[in-house]
Amino acid sequence: MPALTVASVADPAPRLADAFVVPIGGVSIPLATCVLGALGVILARPLARRQESTLQLPLFLVVSAIMLLTVEIWIIDSRPPALFAFVIAIGLGFSGFSLIELVGSQVREFAARLITALSNKDRTP
Repeated sequence: MPALTVASVADPAPRLADAFVVPIGGVSIPLATCVLGALGVILARPLARRQESTLQLPLFLVVSAIMLLTVEIWIIDSRPPALFAFVIAIGLGFSGFSLIELVGSQVREFAARLITALSNKDRTP
């Protein structure tokens, strides 16, 4: 028994990610981590790439909202440590437009291949 007492380790302080967890609609929301994630995206947006700065303000805000939503859903789903979530949010806020462009181009290519395949199928008797 004394060996078990010495060998056990207790974490006296909770992680920041688990410190302020609020249940909303049956889902536990880590508020501190969500706030840090939102700050990371919002503070990194002014540093966005030059190509993205050509977007009009409404489109810039839509892209920002997509990135913000993505970060918040990721935080709620996977519960990363607070610092890691903040760093990832900064990265997404800074270069997330590239990710959206990449996904958009892949969807366009897939749709073009699908339409081509369907039109070729209609032509063969």
